[in-house]
Amino acid sequence: MTTAIVLAGGATDEAWRRASGAAMRALVPIHGEPMYRHVLRALQGVPEIGRILIVGDVPPGEGYEVLPPPDGLMESVQRGLEASMTDSVLFVSVDVPFLTAESVRFFLEESLRSGAALTYAVVPAALCREKFPQMKRTTVRLREGELTGGNLFWARREVALRELPRLRTLYAARKQPLRLALYVGVGILIRFLLAQWVSPRFLSVRDVERRAEQLLGVPARAILCPYAEIGTDIDTLQQWQQVLRH
Repeated sequence: MTTAIVLAGGATDEAWRRASGAAMRALVPIHGEPMYRHVLRALQGVPEIGRILIVGDVPPGEGYEVLPPPDGLMESVQRGLEASMTDSVLFVSVDVPFLTAESVRFFLEESLRSGAALTYAVVPAALCREKFPQMKRTTVRLREGELTGGNLFWARREVALRELPRLRTLYAARKQPLRLALYVGVGILIRFLLAQWVSPRFLSVRDVERRAEQLLGVPARAILCPYAEIGTDIDTLQQWQQVLRH
């Protein structure tokens, strides 16, 4: 069985708080229900998920457990891992209200089948534009096509706990280009930039996977998912307003 961990931290900004009446993203209403309830419903529809932990300030309820959120995303990841009783752990961000049981099950099954210790969901950008044309997404160009990051991450619990310090270092460097280059490697960053501005042939998904494996010392895979729901999150006031209009 798998433990699902919903990362439900994250406050709304002042404008979003005034418009929605919610201080936390998890509680922002989408079509009459707080955002976390939409994610919860998708997870509860997957038979392979035996336990659901929500790390965040949400009301207690049936079918899930609430863990008080610490400060910081990686600290929330650690809290969820420490509370898990299974080796298979699925992380989900709380701001994907369109998530479905079918899309979650696809990612989970492909992750388990991959033989990797860590996996991350990616989605073709064209699928997101087709299904949610009003929603803008950050995308990257790789040899396999234009992709956007998903909001699902899967790990073997023991491996994730062991590699947490490295994951925390990488996460902390994400907005510091020089530090990120020193950690990830100047070579692959140059190839990444060339893939974005010159030609996607300079970098493939497998190239990125290999570098992740070198950094972490464990098999890592990107799972290509044919579900726009996985790659469409609501993390700004503007995106929320767009959803309400459609």
